[in-house]
Amino acid sequence: METIMVQENDAVTLDVIGTALQMEGFPVCGLTGQSENILDMIRRHHPKLVLLDCRLSNYSGKQICPWIKAHFPRLPVIALSCDNHIDVRYQELGFDDYLKKPFDLDQLYQVVRKQLSGYKQKKKHTELSL
Repeated sequence: METIMVQENDAVTLDVIGTALQMEGFPVCGLTGQSENILDMIRRHHPKLVLLDCRLSNYSGKQICPWIKAHFPRLPVIALSCDNHIDVRYQELGFDDYLKKPFDLDQLYQVVRKQLSGYKQKKKHTELSL
């Protein structure tokens, strides 16, 4: 099963998301705020998807997403945001998709499965191009 990395500023929210994903069989690597360098964590854990809080302590997800995309361009990154306009801004900020807080678990599962499916398609296309 594909590992999902979740970086969320709120420990309770991180626990809920992590537990929900694990109940669906996904291994989860969770980070609270800026506790670790996310690029190093991606290199170490090789996630197939990143859920990224848009409001982290030292940097915003809006700053971190371009860093991730610069190093891992095919890795899907989903914005976790309270921003009322995230549905129209997520692509211009570099995210592949979004979850507007608060969201329900069905929304979480739907977006995760959609992005993991797209990741597999991108990977196949890249492998065929080599």
